[in-house]
Amino acid sequence: MKDLIEEFLKYLKNEKNYSDNTIKSYRTDLVDLLNFIEKKSAEEFNIKELTKEKIRPYLRNLIIKKLSKKTYNRRIASFKSFFNYLFRNNIIDKDVGSTISSIRTEQRLPEFVSSIQMKTIMESFDEGDFFSARESLMFEFFYGTGIRLSELYDITVYTINYTKGTISVIGKGSKQRILPISDYIKDKNKKYLQFRKVVLSENSKETDYLFISQNGDHLSKRQIQRIVRDKLKRLATVNKTSPHILRHTFATHLMDQGADIMAVKELLGHESLSTTQVYTHVSLERLKAIYKKAHPKGE
Repeated sequence: MKDLIEEFLKYLKNEKNYSDNTIKSYRTDLVDLLNFIEKKSAEEFNIKELTKEKIRPYLRNLIIKKLSKKTYNRRIASFKSFFNYLFRNNIIDKDVGSTISSIRTEQRLPEFVSSIQMKTIMESFDEGDFFSARESLMFEFFYGTGIRLSELYDITVYTINYTKGTISVIGKGSKQRILPISDYIKDKNKKYLQFRKVVLSENSKETDYLFISQNGDHLSKRQIQRIVRDKLKRLATVNKTSPHILRHTFATHLMDQGADIMAVKELLGHESLSTTQVYTHVSLERLKAIYKKAHPKGE
């Protein structure tokens, strides 16, 4: 089964363009299941003899371990995908995964930064030095385009098309999408590039990556996360302070202002509309809160 797992993971990487992090999670889940089954089996395990009954003790053990519903469901998704792959390739006679059910979970509404607080954050940069100009541009990208951390990390000086007012990013599954950029981004980028040029010259470094450190090296994802976290902790009242909350904020503010959900879906690079629809719920919950607070009979 170990060889089959590796074949499956190669399929996910080469055919489905899954990210390295997703493949790593799938490997962990499947190897854990394999080890459990082999430990319980008196004889050498044969994949063709796999049944729901052989998997059930493992699933029961996950519940005993009190895994979060999210983690449990992720593992179920890994197993279902793997068994379906085996079934489609005639390695097993029955799609065992189709008999496994995930746990129903309550949908959590994504947290976001309010419009007032985002205005405060964006006005907090004086852009008078390398650090402030860099961070101002960084936040403008996150909030102004909704890009992911990995996408911002990969931006190069050649990614931005000033003439068309667009930026090209590579998202999940190595899928490219073209995003519009505002004049704010173009102006802040020009200002930052001047400081960036000096930093590279002083450190005798060369790189195409847009965001660099004071030493002229490509700014790491961890450094980007720290910059965003520190600013959000100081100027926003949110529980989560990762760059991803700015992506949620971008989408939520668009929906609040009446943006078409299909347009938001394309901007975010979502494959499924259902993923984007969570932001309609966020807007609806805000409307309910406003109604309860403002209307005499809102309660």
